[in-house]
Amino acid sequence: MRAAEARAELARRTPRSRSIAAERAEILNSGLAANLEMPHPIFIDRGEGPWVFDADGNRYLDTSVGFGLHILGHRHPEIEAAIKARTELGWMFGIHTVSQMKLATLLHEASPCAERVVFCNTGSEATMYAIRAARGWSGRERIALFDGCYHGAHDYGMWITDPGSPVDAPAKLPMGHGIPGALDDLVTWLPYRHPAAFDTIRRQAGELALVMVEGVQSSNPQPETGEFLTELAAVCREAGVLFAIDEVITGFRLAYGGAQERFGVVPDLATYGKVLGGGLPVGAVTGRADVMSVFTGLGAERGIFSGGTFSGNPLTMEAGAAAVDHLRAHPEIYARLDAAGDRLAAAVNGFCEDRQIPARMNQVGSMFHMFFQREPVNSMRDVRPDNAAAEKAFYLHALNRGVLVPGTQRAFLSAAHGDAEVDLLIEVFQDSLADVQAEGLFSGSGEGGEA
Repeated sequence: MRAAEARAELARRTPRSRSIAAERAEILNSGLAANLEMPHPIFIDRGEGPWVFDADGNRYLDTSVGFGLHILGHRHPEIEAAIKARTELGWMFGIHTVSQMKLATLLHEASPCAERVVFCNTGSEATMYAIRAARGWSGRERIALFDGCYHGAHDYGMWITDPGSPVDAPAKLPMGHGIPGALDDLVTWLPYRHPAAFDTIRRQAGELALVMVEGVQSSNPQPETGEFLTELAAVCREAGVLFAIDEVITGFRLAYGGAQERFGVVPDLATYGKVLGGGLPVGAVTGRADVMSVFTGLGAERGIFSGGTFSGNPLTMEAGAAAVDHLRAHPEIYARLDAAGDRLAAAVNGFCEDRQIPARMNQVGSMFHMFFQREPVNSMRDVRPDNAAAEKAFYLHALNRGVLVPGTQRAFLSAAHGDAEVDLLIEVFQDSLADVQAEGLFSGSGEGGEA
């Protein structure tokens, strides 16, 4: 099937989604992560285990799982029971509840750096508060982030790399309009997994309040990340600069103790979200007790403001505690997820090599991302646009075959994805790649492709 036929087939199968999309266009801005190019957005109605069902009743194997937060799959019975039980007692009070202590205790025990815990509502809030805490504690204003990173939707994280800038000294550009130019001087942009980053940290040590990095870049999952994190932590310690790992995606996904446990690196601060909330909105900042002391309030020495109407609300706390407690009781989940991710990547990459298809899957554990090029992707600077048409066609074919990949292309497996589901993913990805190659949409592919 050619790409144009795939688009027509998808439109035929999803008339209700098409109707909802037309209605939405009249009153609702998108506001969500962009969908991959398709006739219209697909609207999901319900989920069950590794599956989601759209408004037309079509079933898809889900590799978004809520942008990675449903590590146990949709509607896990223990999480659902915890939510139902909480609703019978009330779900929002605006004051402290016993539910907060449940999840705080679990996070304190799981996170290697978590001497203290503060809850908020989202991963974006968590990284924002971590930055504020570091500034309050250190008395410095400048922070350092890495190219290719994503730390949420607040202004300090909304940067992308200028592709024309040097690899060892990347320049940054605002990610869209509305980002004050004054912030440019407060954010140092570091080259990811490059030794020049360490030199910059040493040189700016007296100005830097914080160096923050994702446990693994969700846009570019690299298995060798641990070596880089270990050296980065040592450089920050040597320079006297606070070091934070953003575990919003990797926390409770790469291991029970997240990237910290998987790679044996303990930061000064860590941020959490996604899996921690059991499917409900959540964020958390954890870290060294002395640094976290700034959260004691505005009246304290170096105290900062933090707060939010729904921060630590009992519904989220109970859902999160149910999810985390299940993960603690079943550590074998992580070995299964790693094995499933390894098998998927090996099968897809082996197929591409055998067929001379310029595509590859980068993968760490249950996180994976397809890239449509032959060259290795060590950082997001290496991503090439040559096969944009092939990429769009691939995801259309996958969707028609019943596999949903998120518009961000940052994909995940869950514990609900068993051997049969991984087999299906392999089959669909291979067949979809073959269709794209047969249409000649790849640049520089083998049989069926363009020279």
